[in-house]
Amino acid sequence: MNPMLVLLKLVRFSPRYSITCVVYATLLLCVLPLPIGLGSQAYFDSLSLGAVGVLIALQLVETLVEPLLGNPWNSLQQKSHVLLQRNLFAEVLRGYGRHGLMVSVGEAISRFRDDPRVIGDGLDALCDLVGRTLFAVAAAIVMWGISPLLTAVLGLPLLLSAWLSEALGTRTLTYRTASQAATSRVTGFLGEVIGAHLALKVGGASAHAVAQLRELGEARRRMVVRDSVFDVLLDSSSVNLGHLGTGLVLLLGARAISDGTFSVGDFALFVVYLDQLVWYPAEIARLISDLKRIQVSYSRMTSIVPSAPAGALVAREPFQELSPSRQPLEKLELRHVSYVYPNSASGITDVSLTLYRGTSTVITGRIGSGKTTLLNVLLGLLPRTAGEILWNGQPVEAGFLVPPHAAYTPQVPRLFSETLRENVLLGRPNDREAVDGAVHAAVLEADVATLEHGLDARVGPRGVKLSGGQVQRAAAARMFLSGAELLVLDDVSSALDSDTEAELWSRLFARGRDITCLVVSHRPAALERADQVLVMDGGRLKIGRDVGSHGSRQLV
Repeated sequence: MNPMLVLLKLVRFSPRYSITCVVYATLLLCVLPLPIGLGSQAYFDSLSLGAVGVLIALQLVETLVEPLLGNPWNSLQQKSHVLLQRNLFAEVLRGYGRHGLMVSVGEAISRFRDDPRVIGDGLDALCDLVGRTLFAVAAAIVMWGISPLLTAVLGLPLLLSAWLSEALGTRTLTYRTASQAATSRVTGFLGEVIGAHLALKVGGASAHAVAQLRELGEARRRMVVRDSVFDVLLDSSSVNLGHLGTGLVLLLGARAISDGTFSVGDFALFVVYLDQLVWYPAEIARLISDLKRIQVSYSRMTSIVPSAPAGALVAREPFQELSPSRQPLEKLELRHVSYVYPNSASGITDVSLTLYRGTSTVITGRIGSGKTTLLNVLLGLLPRTAGEILWNGQPVEAGFLVPPHAAYTPQVPRLFSETLRENVLLGRPNDREAVDGAVHAAVLEADVATLEHGLDARVGPRGVKLSGGQVQRAAAARMFLSGAELLVLDDVSSALDSDTEAELWSRLFARGRDITCLVVSHRPAALERADQVLVMDGGRLKIGRDVGSHGSRQLV
């Protein structure tokens, strides 16, 4: 996406703050300096006390107005940061099932934290450039009326500075890309080390990890120093070219004074205006440089979410994951559904099956046969490449099979570093009776009783304070609490002992027509209670066996 278009989208998102910043920059950089120059001209031409008073008053206003007005830039910056971070997070959530997280967690955090700030900084350069451009135009009109030659001479270094900044823009882009990539590698590796510190300790690899971190840090230092030095050189060249123009004007102005075609007041006006105009090329160079950085940062952010539409990260619409209104399940059909992973031949092909309300269906098969892929395609976590999914005979798209229609417990559940209760609720109202019912359905009540603070016990990062079986059952309780029409479970009893597993399936299937289940499992306790068993082999649905003792019988 064009970096200037990114900035304009951010301006459109915060028009009030953007206008305030432009007015602020115009007042400080244009409105106040213009009369100061005119007042200086009047003073040196007349040497009157009135001109001195006016000049002193203008200087006092310039000194006091900035702290009195306050700088609105921080508010504009924070709003742009929040928009970019919110939209990036929303697109990660939308596309996670399709492509996962494209970088390490540490590097993703680095991009969430740093890149929105880089993009937001461009707004400050844009607002300041508006103010300085207005001053440059107004000053040029005033100075042209005094001396067209001196005004033209002054404009040449400004044009040269802008050309130089644009010509070196590619080098700026290269250095900034390398610097941010090096920073991301350090952050990503550090996140991986912290997450795998036990493996490093047990493997005796701590020293090697520290050495690798040191090497990455040194590489980052070199890239950052190179980027910073080039940035300073670019800014310095712009400022010095402006000073060159100032010197030429002073030399020519002094000669014009001696010729009598240029007054001392005119010379004072030029000096005052040059003090402001010398920063104009630097401001142009700053915006050009910021646009190159925005191009890098925006590309880094979009690379995490390759499925996001163009402009999604600067979209104004708030992210809302609205739950569809409940439609009780009577029949769920998959008709000739297929999905193939990118750059791979694996996936599922031409899968058709039917689930009826109140029945339990178990999908089994070898590792890699496509069982989990089938669940992900059904739930919309992966985009099907062919076929259709029908709920009560009506086609549905991604986003429909969420609570209250469907709830899912994955093969490897993820818990947050909060209390067990908060992990079960996931932000829902704390209905004690409903929570207790979900805990009971997940055969977790005995485990909760052994915890020091019960449901209010903290489970640690990713639930490390719980056993694998407790993590699975906590995720199952979370699923039961949703009250969904369809429960989808992916090998949820793999870490349970036989007695707990048998009790879990017993409580689950005891609900009869109140619940419809689609389960991936190879455990006898699940297979024995199923109304329908489906066997996946090589991404295809090969065999169906009627093995259950209750409910609607189906053969596939």
